[in-house]
Amino acid sequence: MPRHINPSNPERTATAPYNFVPLPQLVLDVADGIDIDREKMRPWEAHDRFVPGTHRGWIDLEIETLTPLYIRGAVMPRDAGWDDRPSRVRPEPYTTPDGRPAIPGSSLRGMIRTLVEIISFSKIQPVGDSRPFFRTVASDRIGWAYGQRMRRGNGVRGGFLRRHGDVWMIEPCAVARVARDRLKPSVWIDEGPDYTPPWPPQHGTCWVILDEGSMIVRDIRIQQDAPGGDGWRRGTLVLSGNAPRKRREFVFLESSEESRSVLVPDRIWERFHDDDQITQWQQKAFPRNRPAGVSRKADGHLRDGEPVFYLLASHEQSEDNPDGLVFLGRAGMFRLPFDRGPSDLIPTEHRDARLDLAEVMFGMVHDGTAIKGRLSFEDAIVKGRGSDWFEELLVPRILSAPKPTTFQHYLTQDGTAGKDALTTYLTQDRTTLRGHKLYWHRWDLARGTTQVQESEDHAQLLRDLESREPQDTQHTIIRPVKAGVTFTGRIRFENLTPVELGALLHAVTLPPGCCHRIGVGKPLGLGSIRINSRLTLVDNKSRYRSWNSRESLLADDGRRFIRAFEEAVLEHAERSGETLLPEQEGLRRIARLDALYQLLAWDGRPDVSSTQYMDLERFRDRPVLPTPHHVRSVKEPLWPDDRPRAGDGGGRDSGPRQPRKDGPRRSATKEPRRPGQNGETPARPVVTPKPIQKGQTRKGSLHRRGDAWVARFDGDERDAGIVNRERVPTECPDGAPAEFFITEQSKAAGIKCRFERLVNTQRPKR
Repeated sequence: MPRHINPSNPERTATAPYNFVPLPQLVLDVADGIDIDREKMRPWEAHDRFVPGTHRGWIDLEIETLTPLYIRGAVMPRDAGWDDRPSRVRPEPYTTPDGRPAIPGSSLRGMIRTLVEIISFSKIQPVGDSRPFFRTVASDRIGWAYGQRMRRGNGVRGGFLRRHGDVWMIEPCAVARVARDRLKPSVWIDEGPDYTPPWPPQHGTCWVILDEGSMIVRDIRIQQDAPGGDGWRRGTLVLSGNAPRKRREFVFLESSEESRSVLVPDRIWERFHDDDQITQWQQKAFPRNRPAGVSRKADGHLRDGEPVFYLLASHEQSEDNPDGLVFLGRAGMFRLPFDRGPSDLIPTEHRDARLDLAEVMFGMVHDGTAIKGRLSFEDAIVKGRGSDWFEELLVPRILSAPKPTTFQHYLTQDGTAGKDALTTYLTQDRTTLRGHKLYWHRWDLARGTTQVQESEDHAQLLRDLESREPQDTQHTIIRPVKAGVTFTGRIRFENLTPVELGALLHAVTLPPGCCHRIGVGKPLGLGSIRINSRLTLVDNKSRYRSWNSRESLLADDGRRFIRAFEEAVLEHAERSGETLLPEQEGLRRIARLDALYQLLAWDGRPDVSSTQYMDLERFRDRPVLPTPHHVRSVKEPLWPDDRPRAGDGGGRDSGPRQPRKDGPRRSATKEPRRPGQNGETPARPVVTPKPIQKGQTRKGSLHRRGDAWVARFDGDERDAGIVNRERVPTECPDGAPAEFFITEQSKAAGIKCRFERLVNTQRPKR
């Protein structure tokens, strides 16, 4: 599995208020049960009874806010009805009915579940499967990939959207180009980046005369009726906004020729209207009431009769997409979806994993399988009486956190390689998701809430957002709970095994110096909390044998459960080849979990300048986000040297790559493909295969030795023992190529590996 490599150049090192806990090598599978007194038990299937060897009780929580905390309150009755204000202008925090601040049990549940998923080697979820978008004309391989895709088929075309019942179609038309200078006498055009074309003449009727033998407009009239004279053609004016060095706009021409309409599949229609595709500029430029007399479902949405650009690729034809529509947009260079989405970059062993510990503890519903959780989280309510709990109303700075489109942060990268060698969602890139995303503690005690609120025109913004019809559409208004406020709550549990209860206690009781994050505004520093806990167990036999329930309550320090969980996880980490830190104690011996605790460190937290969002100019240069250890300036673990690698940018849909003089130059610092890595064909002659090392995923071949299977690898004469021989298909032929994970390699013990999958079922040629 590719491992992230930190950037070596400070100029190529990014900063952000978040970071990632690496994915585990292998998910801890509990589908067959959890050990209780040397017997496999599945208590999540026994909600109707108390399971011997499991535990019932609760954990009392005392939660102290280290920084202001904000969780927006529920919609409440207002003015003889319900409060219909948009959520961003409802500053009231979550409270009890009598106005006391509280932390919802659902928020506590989400926070604890995330930590249980990480420390118990559970699957990362949920992970979106929508492919992120990209658009660039930069002279790098991503710009090259974009250009290749936009030249597919016959290139970008134009047409009008038409609705036929529940089906959307594109009626093709010819598209002419008109110089902006020719439009300016009658059309207002500004050169600024925030310019939005005026309605009208946007999408209005116009008449044009074309240069002979071309699709360039020689003369144009923006009016309803045809001008006098010959040669005029009716069209629709399409203004697509500003771009660097843009000199022309578009005219969609009416056509008398019959042409086949193009089906817009539901998946493409829905994808166009996703939040990450419709930008704020589109919402502003295409409001729901424009053009006059036509309504859109919402700002930025498409409408019946709208002119659009689209791209076809004949090799993408399918039963539900017979015309092979790749995508559509409002400009000639619209954004395209990448080849793959985040879920495609989860390692195979994670996607194929069965039940994990977090799923059986908290519950899950997936593909017809439902498991009821055995945990219940109560609201945590402020402790004591009083009224001085809340900060003054404030307008926080706009939170515009990067999304998975920011591949230089969200995907594993080789930070020592050049900018042109970044891995992306292109098919030929070898990379994975960075892991579980968490936010740093970042708070300057001396500055207080001034570090959160908008620095410019704060008082004016606050007055506007409190008014009946706010003019500002970007900011929100909040009233956080103050730092130093204490809450009390409770987590109840039923039928938890010792290992499960240990996982829960570990997630609640962090190592010394570490604290939790919860609520809104974590990138700004809000939501740091410290939790103290107390475990109470219920003796079921005593509980139902006595009228005095107190005799059945047992205080417990929980250490035995914590030890049971640590032993199970450490055993799994060693077995699956995780990087270990012998100098550490407890779960910190596992390098990826030490990264978690580096992220959660309140004591000695990084300076806020090293965990802040970068300015736009630095962000455009795509610097790489380093690991939590690097940010905290502590020794980096010796992760497996399995580097992510960028492909050539061609991708599965781009067709054959044609040489061109102005193509992207390969980075001088880009690492060449290394021979033998995951069995891929090297880019240069191979001298010797890469040595077998623990933690690698390698391709080899299966061979019978007596009644057992062994593995063999190029460049090594030793037979490798397979630790899960029962997983090898019985019908597998001798010599079949397969993929293995190396669990051990030494001169004394030889090679041991775990069978992963068959590469194909054909006997290799001799």
